[in-house]
Amino acid sequence: MQYSWTYPIYLIAHNGGYASIVDPQDDSQQLLVAVTTEEKALEFMQDFAILGAPRQLNNDREFAWLLESLQAPVTLVCFDPDPREAAVNAAWSTTVQSLLSDRLEVDYSPWSYPVYLLRLESGFSSIVGADAEGAEVVVLCLFSNSQLAEEYLAASGDSGTVESIDDMASARELMESLEAEIAAVAVDPEVRDSERVASHCIGLETLLNKYLIRA
Repeated sequence: MQYSWTYPIYLIAHNGGYASIVDPQDDSQQLLVAVTTEEKALEFMQDFAILGAPRQLNNDREFAWLLESLQAPVTLVCFDPDPREAAVNAAWSTTVQSLLSDRLEVDYSPWSYPVYLLRLESGFSSIVGADAEGAEVVVLCLFSNSQLAEEYLAASGDSGTVESIDDMASARELMESLEAEIAAVAVDPEVRDSERVASHCIGLETLLNKYLIRA
């Protein structure tokens, strides 16, 4: 069975870089320490008297960018190691190149997944506004976390449910299905003084052509 993990994962900040372990079978190589829960990361830091806080990685894109910045001798990655004995004792180890080539799916999404929408009886929650020429436009409401979505739903007085979008492919499929209905996406809109406010909008054409694509 192929090893898998869920985000966030954590790296151990140490001496201006990140904690790694010398490969006991080849001391010319080191393994970057990747930990799958914050609790395990803090335990690792306590065991080895490392001060500070672990660095959180939230998606394949952030993980890939970090891996691409690594230099020799750090050429491998180990997940959830217990190196208090001679062996690394990791849940799984692999090469940096294998992760980049075979496991990580990197895209240019302007947000981290999952993101959230509000499904109402009439469809997904949206805001009607005006473009630069004064023409009416509809922007889809999208939220970076479920709490913001719930707060917006309560403040708006609408009746609906929060739905998640878990990856870029699902986001792109949805946006393509709404091309005839929306002009843009409002990220984390708010309700202020009974008015629906979209401070940060991304045009749908820009999303589809520039962001919701594979790297």
